[in-house]
Amino acid sequence: MMGGLPLLAVVVTAVVILLLVLSIWMVWTANRLDKLHLRCEAAKATLDQAAIRRSVAAQELSLSGVLGDPASTLLVGDAASAAQESTDDHRWLAESDLTAALHLVELPTNGPQAAQLSDAARRLTMARRIHNDVVASTLALRSRRRVSWFHLAGHAKAPSMAAFDDRAP
Repeated sequence: MMGGLPLLAVVVTAVVILLLVLSIWMVWTANRLDKLHLRCEAAKATLDQAAIRRSVAAQELSLSGVLGDPASTLLVGDAASAAQESTDDHRWLAESDLTAALHLVELPTNGPQAAQLSDAARRLTMARRIHNDVVASTLALRSRRRVSWFHLAGHAKAPSMAAFDDRAP
């Protein structure tokens, strides 16, 4: 009977240690996932600001009169207005349309409006890449079996990638 007590103590101690390690892992993973979700929100806000900045720069370019013909001015102006007024559901489609419009017209290579549009387009590309990298990391962690088993993501909505054409004009 005396030999059974130490074995029981070892088993209980092992179970307690295992539960402690599992609890620490769950708290650490939940905190990491929460931080990734916050980074996703920040990256999305930055991406939205960069998209607005590019559409405003395109609008200013169309209003400046440097595009030459009225058709180009109207095409870029309408696409920029549509991008500025679009809702979340159609946001990236409107941004792709603006990119297509900018590629259809002959843009000036110098001048303040051209430099502003070029800078805004470059920043939009970087913001989309950063956003999609953070979203990919978050989705990878959320897709782990143990994370879903223990519901470590809580009620947070899964982030989505921003897929649109953002080639620099």
